[in-house]
Amino acid sequence: MTSEPEAPAVPRPPARPGPPVPLNLPLARRRRRPAGEGLLTHHLRGTMARGFRPPESWAVPVRYLLPGLRADGTPRAEEAAEALRTPAGQPGIALVVPTYVSRVPLARQREWFDALLDQAAAVARDHPRVPLVLFVGMQWSSAEEEEESLRRLRVLLDDARTRLPGLRVCGLSLPGPGKPRTLNGAIAVAELLGCAGVGWADDDVTLEEGCLSRLVRDFLAAGCRGAVGATKIAHTHEYATSRLLSRAKAIAAPATNYPHGCCILVATDVVAGGLPGRYVSDDGYVCFRLLDPVLPDPLTHLRLVPDARCHYYVAGPAGETRRRIRRLLLNHLVDVADWPLPVVRHYFGHVLFGGMWPLTGFDSSRGARHGLKKALIKWLYFAWFAGIGSELYVRGLSGRPLRGIEWAPYSDIRRLTPSSSSTRQES
Repeated sequence: MTSEPEAPAVPRPPARPGPPVPLNLPLARRRRRPAGEGLLTHHLRGTMARGFRPPESWAVPVRYLLPGLRADGTPRAEEAAEALRTPAGQPGIALVVPTYVSRVPLARQREWFDALLDQAAAVARDHPRVPLVLFVGMQWSSAEEEEESLRRLRVLLDDARTRLPGLRVCGLSLPGPGKPRTLNGAIAVAELLGCAGVGWADDDVTLEEGCLSRLVRDFLAAGCRGAVGATKIAHTHEYATSRLLSRAKAIAAPATNYPHGCCILVATDVVAGGLPGRYVSDDGYVCFRLLDPVLPDPLTHLRLVPDARCHYYVAGPAGETRRRIRRLLLNHLVDVADWPLPVVRHYFGHVLFGGMWPLTGFDSSRGARHGLKKALIKWLYFAWFAGIGSELYVRGLSGRPLRGIEWAPYSDIRRLTPSSSSTRQES
């Protein structure tokens, strides 16, 4: 892979937010029918919403590790924030890098973390007036893994102190699974520090050189408001499901025209208080918070940065891919059930199922034949979507709600290299 030419220099303002943008709120659990929402639509959405009842919060015990605290860390976000606070108290940016003990061996996690330290060094070089705080989350699932998580975090924190002595780094050891648990643990500290933005990057993507620095550049230029995300570049595995989904995505243009959680930077007010326990999809929550159907461009506050690029593999083994798609559709359905109808209508008709003619508009941008292929793929996807939506509806009607959405990671985890084949842009 090759990097884009350096963008022209832009002013580097301090991380002082501009006026906040309007934020959408999920509808109340027991809600009256809003004006403009039909009786049938209200009934379907309300019943599906009752069909999913997870715990209210992602809150779990978190141990924060960093210099100045005891060796096994502290369970208090306030202590971590006090140890991380700069003398000048400047509002900066928090970057969260979540992973877990059973993901890969420590040696591979150190390679991945070393690449992220390169990204952090570029941010410090290009934006010296914007303090950066790096949070490393290490989830565990047993007492033995808890000890291992602490050991691994100490190794990674030592690596950071050796490579970038001036960088503030904090480790988080916590039970999993669920990325929002790690994000919420870091957000709690970032809010206490007064950070203007919180970003995160997954451990299964490869960021091009300068990717995070370019996200920070555009975030600052926008007054530290809304969300910015990396442009995703897809690569194909040898799995048949990967090749099939790659072809389908090339035609259907899925919902990738807003920032995704694999590499994103968000104004802190968007995620203040952390992600509610109802929402497994971090980028879905950010999208529905910021999508504004009243604006000429409803995605104005959800911006992709063309020269900030990240690479990832499409899909994996068939069984894992099926579980992953079910999880994705459940997340879509929960959002469709929970958020104000004008926001849902735009997302449904222009983002998720745009081109599903005749229910939504016909996409003739690449010719009639392509438009028909796109409509067919969207209808097939909608059939799966409707099937899972029927499950939620029946559960809501019968009082037997789903209590959680299965976590569905891929087992085949590889780092992309410059020689990786079959790349294409997905935005």
